[in-house]
Amino acid sequence: MASEGPNSPDTAVNDAGIGSQAWTSPGNVLASEDTRATVVLNANQSNYIKATDFDFVIPTGATIDGIVVGIERAATGNRDVRDNAVRIVKADAIGATDKSTATKWVAADNYEDHGSSTDLWGETWAASDINGITFGAAVSAKNLDAANSTV
Repeated sequence: MASEGPNSPDTAVNDAGIGSQAWTSPGNVLASEDTRATVVLNANQSNYIKATDFDFVIPTGATIDGIVVGIERAATGNRDVRDNAVRIVKADAIGATDKSTATKWVAADNYEDHGSSTDLWGETWAASDINGITFGAAVSAKNLDAANSTV
């Protein structure tokens, strides 16, 4: 079984399909270099940040067994920030299967994987779906604390 990645996205946008708070500078998620997309949350939820176009080059005819989405994240202060929704993006549409976890976001940058090498996120996949520029992931955060936290 071969795998490809991890890859970084070429495109990221705020998507108001969930939550009430918009992400600032979503394009800052295109690389891990300490320039961040941010949103301030206080007992509310963020919009999605939707990242797409990961430059995968999976051979035509390959069988897709699973998809892992690694998310780098952090939240200021000792707040109770967690995933609100973590979903796959296929053909530019945010999927219905939610892979969020209850893991608390901490102040230091950290990664958490969502999905697995055997998880298809409720979808059927061809290599062309994942190689395309409209494949990606969407993430929304929530703050369960009334005090502000920058995510």
